[in-house]
Amino acid sequence: MKNFGETIRDLRVAQDLGLRETAVKVGISPAYLSRIERGKESPPRPDIIKELARILAADPDVLFRLSSSTDPEVVDYLHDQPEVMNLLRYIKESQFTEEDIKSLVKAAENIKTRSQPMD
Repeated sequence: MKNFGETIRDLRVAQDLGLRETAVKVGISPAYLSRIERGKESPPRPDIIKELARILAADPDVLFRLSSSTDPEVVDYLHDQPEVMNLLRYIKESQFTEEDIKSLVKAAENIKTRSQPMD
């Protein structure tokens, strides 16, 4: 699996964006972005990761996983919703498989769909 910097570089090239152009759009220096891409710099702050994801049309969760960081919005949500933390602990302790988690997501989507008012 590629590291954070290599992934950023690959995404940037796939979007046909130059290093300088990308850096300006994200609001960082080209030198800093170059160091990130070459692995000479640790992954940036969460707000920069989110902006990179937006500019590079990438899934921010993938970038956060590669950066060994967590989206602060997710952390805030977990703090605000203790039952979600309980659910995550249960999933971990029960050793849910990937298939179990997919089924759980599908069930959650069904619950949400049923609870939405009809137009």
